[in-house]
Amino acid sequence: MTVNDSIKTTKGKLILLHRAYTATGDLTTTEWTVPSVFKVGMDATSATITQLDLEKPVPIGNGTICDGGNVNLTGSDGGDNSTDNTTTYKEGAAGSDVTAQNLIANDTDATKTWENADLTASGANALATKYVGVWFYIKDAAALTKFKTSGTCLEYRIGADITTNYYSKTYEASDLALGWNWLCDNELLSTWTSNGTPGTLNNLGIFITTNNTTDTFVAGDVVHDLLRQWVIGDFTKAFVSGYPLIVDANLEATTRGYLTSTEANGFLVSSFGSFNTDTTVLMDGKDGYNETSKGSTDEIIFVATDRVI
Repeated sequence: MTVNDSIKTTKGKLILLHRAYTATGDLTTTEWTVPSVFKVGMDATSATITQLDLEKPVPIGNGTICDGGNVNLTGSDGGDNSTDNTTTYKEGAAGSDVTAQNLIANDTDATKTWENADLTASGANALATKYVGVWFYIKDAAALTKFKTSGTCLEYRIGADITTNYYSKTYEASDLALGWNWLCDNELLSTWTSNGTPGTLNNLGIFITTNNTTDTFVAGDVVHDLLRQWVIGDFTKAFVSGYPLIVDANLEATTRGYLTSTEANGFLVSSFGSFNTDTTVLMDGKDGYNETSKGSTDEIIFVATDRVI
């Protein structure tokens, strides 16, 4: 991985100042704590000194699979029953089914619907108190141009049903890109739009609205995979034991983060951030890298060195 930029944030500098110039007795166990954990993310912009968090942190921990993409979805309106895709799929969350779902669409209705009426057939029921994310794939420009140009073209619903009692998250065509889209990231399910009484969250619905009734999708055009949830603790991991390592002669301190073969899989990792454990967590510093695809055959070690000059 090639480092693109590296910075100590303003909050990180304040941690140094308070630790250096405040009497030990005045430092509490919950404020101005030393950096001890890290996050990784898919950041697209360079770090700034005022940045408080990674731009797009991704879960390191596996969390819970709600829909692993290994169960066929029932189609209705302009949607036909989905089919297995064993070529284009996403790994992650310790899942190993190597299967996603082709969202097949016919020419009977501009609204295409697919449903998994029992999440436990593929994973576990969702919880409103957890973060939620899902992978959504668009093969090429020809497929993307079929999505409704103005207004909502894609909607995910999770609830007791997908008609009356559910949480809803919507997207416009401008929100989507070719290839894999990581949707709903870093949002608690409870922050989605609530309809009726969502109740037991055992039902998943996917709605695509196309420009024309006659717009169709064949296998591989549009793919759904890996609806998962996680808790805030899954975003962070402790530094490798023995770090930070201080080298007095060089006036430098080195931190080290380590991702195992089972962590943060499926993401294009491009950023590493060090954080402390204050009541309001502070980002100490950030390093940006070229995008690296993290899979189950990869282990990644991040090394960040701060030097006083």
